[in-house]
Amino acid sequence: MQGHAQFPNLFTPVTLGPITLPNRFVVAPMTTNFANPDGSVGDAVHDYLVARARGGFALVITENIGVHPSGRVMPRMLMGHDDSMLPGLSRLATSIHAAGAKVVGQISHAGRQTKTATTGLPLVAPSPIPCPLNREMPVELTLDGVRQFEQCYIDAACRLYKSGFDGVELHGAHGYLIAEFLSNYSNKRTDIYGGPLENRMRFLLNIVRGIREACPADFALCVRISAQEFVPDGIAIPEAIEIVKRLEAAGIDAISLSVGVYESFNRLSMITGDPEGQWLDMADQVRRHTQLPVMGVGRIKRAEVAEQALQRHQVDIPLFGRASFADPELPNKIASGRSGDIIWCNSCNICLGRSARPETICPVNPAVGREAMFEFHQTPEPRRIAIVGAGWASLTAAWVAASRGHSVTVYDTSTGLGGIQDWRARVPGLEEFADSTTALVGRAKRAGVRFIHDTFEPADCDLVWAVRRYTPFAVNALTDGRDALSSYEVLETPGRIPGDEVALIGQDLATAEAALLLASHGKRVILRCPTRFIALDGHPGYRESTLKAYKQLGVTVETSFKGAIAQCKGALVIGEIGPAAAIDAPEAQWSTPFSPTRVDHWIADAYEPNVLTRTIYEAADLALAT
Repeated sequence: MQGHAQFPNLFTPVTLGPITLPNRFVVAPMTTNFANPDGSVGDAVHDYLVARARGGFALVITENIGVHPSGRVMPRMLMGHDDSMLPGLSRLATSIHAAGAKVVGQISHAGRQTKTATTGLPLVAPSPIPCPLNREMPVELTLDGVRQFEQCYIDAACRLYKSGFDGVELHGAHGYLIAEFLSNYSNKRTDIYGGPLENRMRFLLNIVRGIREACPADFALCVRISAQEFVPDGIAIPEAIEIVKRLEAAGIDAISLSVGVYESFNRLSMITGDPEGQWLDMADQVRRHTQLPVMGVGRIKRAEVAEQALQRHQVDIPLFGRASFADPELPNKIASGRSGDIIWCNSCNICLGRSARPETICPVNPAVGREAMFEFHQTPEPRRIAIVGAGWASLTAAWVAASRGHSVTVYDTSTGLGGIQDWRARVPGLEEFADSTTALVGRAKRAGVRFIHDTFEPADCDLVWAVRRYTPFAVNALTDGRDALSSYEVLETPGRIPGDEVALIGQDLATAEAALLLASHGKRVILRCPTRFIALDGHPGYRESTLKAYKQLGVTVETSFKGAIAQCKGALVIGEIGPAAAIDAPEAQWSTPFSPTRVDHWIADAYEPNVLTRTIYEAADLALAT
């Protein structure tokens, strides 16, 4: 069935003030760190956003564009603070329009939620209260300083208008400068900018009025706020409703609702297993009190969830954030009835964590920000490539190589597609990883890759690439001679554990999730973690959700464990204890599940998402260079 018939509300036009959109697919503003070092638009951010416009999104809302150098939140943040940014912004707007979409620029200042090391300038805020995460004292803005920054927002909006943008969104969410004025959590002023809501809204309303006076009526003006901040004295829904009412009276064109500040960021950056559309009910509570078009978020990735939200009138526009990282063609695929071809985001949060690279990266879409590299010019020397093992990295290499004109065959077991991530998909709450594996296999097949199962000795090929698995620890060096299994062995085959009682020792994500898997199989589990926190190499959201699952399953957790192996009763499972060997270190541990006679190049497979993503990018680059 074509998408227009299956999802009629998603393909119904909607207006945001002067902007009319042909459908409800909108790219959420997502920080990428793709700008040039000076903050101007370069090829990476340009190509990334234009690809989403070509993919069928009716509106692209850019990531936050800085209004002043002191408000940089990332070293390569887009900037709109002076006229030197105009050429790049104009190029971006022209290209997005040519691709068939509208573009709204989100403008922002980080306030206290950045670091002097990033900005090179003192931090500023309504009150001298440090961000609890960054812990750097900001300078309290004087009245003249407040008015200066109001003008910075107005001037940045005018630059977007001059550049051909269709509108501007004021970023008043997530604890940045506008939000810091709005919220009692961060605003303790006693002058006309603090105290009652009327005063706390003065900064934002002055900016709104200034933009309305400086820009014509055909330039849309939207505001984004956090409807729930989840911190003491923070904005909650009743106050958010009042804020929206006053913004509507001030003449804005649309409101975008999100949640959280840095201190409650895990509420915003939801992870695998969290409910899809989690914050739509919250948006609905606000929407009932306004005639403004309401944009909402909440891990929206499937058309079914977005369509249901529209049917229920929870939002007028569902925003697609990380889902648009994973597949820029998502709207086009849905429109043409090809939902089965979508590359699904699994909310691993590698794109937001950035601990592997400073810019946004994606394990299921290594083309993000590198779109020009993935235009797949055909190779002048087609080769027959055999890939032994079907982990995510090798599936990516197979897709890229086949798309470039090579003849590619993947050899693996009929039940082992996905490699180590197939193990992860068995952990309770992480079943979505299987969806990603299915998507990656389908992408490879559509590129022409053949799959041969249960044979691991390729024939008639020019190149052989084989998978080897990265294991960051050696079990036999940690057990004092006692029999033990590694957490990886347990994740691969949980039935290998004898008896009903299991002790796991390790500080890494794999050990934490092995404990969860064993508990779900009815084992009595104790996890002894040498560090203060479990899953030290994982996103904090996984740590939080795993601890909740432990409580439900009766898993005992001991952190900062310094005892001896002999103290552990029952079956023993060993994970990472102490600093692990890096994947490129000489002492790194490897296993080779498939051992063909000939190997021209090894492709790594890994468990932990940061390391996994690195292996995927390396595999993609190998295929691009072949």
